[in-house]
Amino acid sequence: MTRRIAPLLASLLVLHIPVAGSAPRSPNAQALRLVERQAYVMGTRVRLAAYAADRAAALVALDSALSVLEDTEQELSTWRPDSEISALNRVPVGTPWRANRRLCMMFADVFQWQRASSGAFDAAIGALADIWRIHEGGRVPSRSEVTSALARTGSELLAFDLAACTLTRRTEVTIDVGGFGKGEGLDRAAAALGGRDWMIDLGGQVSVSGSLPDGQPWAVELADPLDRQRPVARIRMHSGSLSTSAGSERDLLVDGRRVSHILDPRTGQPAPFEGSVTAWHERALVADMLSTALYVMGPEEGLSWATSHGLDAAYLLPDHGRVRIVGTPEFTRRVQPIPPTTVHATGSRPSSERE
Repeated sequence: MTRRIAPLLASLLVLHIPVAGSAPRSPNAQALRLVERQAYVMGTRVRLAAYAADRAAALVALDSALSVLEDTEQELSTWRPDSEISALNRVPVGTPWRANRRLCMMFADVFQWQRASSGAFDAAIGALADIWRIHEGGRVPSRSEVTSALARTGSELLAFDLAACTLTRRTEVTIDVGGFGKGEGLDRAAAALGGRDWMIDLGGQVSVSGSLPDGQPWAVELADPLDRQRPVARIRMHSGSLSTSAGSERDLLVDGRRVSHILDPRTGQPAPFEGSVTAWHERALVADMLSTALYVMGPEEGLSWATSHGLDAAYLLPDHGRVRIVGTPEFTRRVQPIPPTTVHATGSRPSSERE
């Protein structure tokens, strides 16, 4: 399977889609019906939904977006030996590898945010993921193994020529797509769907466009980082993508030690933070990278960095059975807390675990 396409994160996002007739409709929305498509792609479940008057046309559009996600998996998966990323990871040291234009622009974004986050997000962590066996049940490597892996970690070990669209490995460095693959897939699928009113939940990272039939924005819930079945806040949005990074059920237990499945590229160690962080951005790729970087930074460093960069993000902090939400000013204004006694409304509730 293509599990490495899945980010090294556990997202805790749940999207509510009202069933037909559950909310007042505008006169122009009477003929709109919910059309859905579900599948398994990029190592996880995906749910695509749109409101449309023409069910057949909407299904064609959703199938087109699904095909885009499958093509993205084929291109990025490190579990597929014939993928573009696998080819890059195998190219001899010192030999330029040419990317297609789409991948070239993706890598430009990836390296930009690696620099902006001072390495809290870094795609070139394949060596670290391997020694910790993040994708294979986990282990605790020796100090010397970590030191050796760090020498093969970091985007600075890849020479990137944007004009020529080439990457050249300076040493045995490898890319792990865990912190950006789904975001890239969601952006490509969004382009395929165009101006429709749609939602895609890709293993927990949610992207939306437009509105519900009554003109209201899509509603996405944030779950308790220690109990993903319990929603603690709701965010409404007409566009963009929400990505949540968390430990929770995805962390590993190795010889009695908790090992976070989210690694800090700067230290070579698992990130110590135990809550969750959610980032919003108009582009899913950026939201994906931001949630990874902010989780690695932790609340104190992360909030300061996000605020200084004008980013939308919030941390959910477990606190003696409750959850404190602390975020950047703009994001905090968009968060609607859910009282503990609130009963989950009737409707669809897709699985939110990023696998």
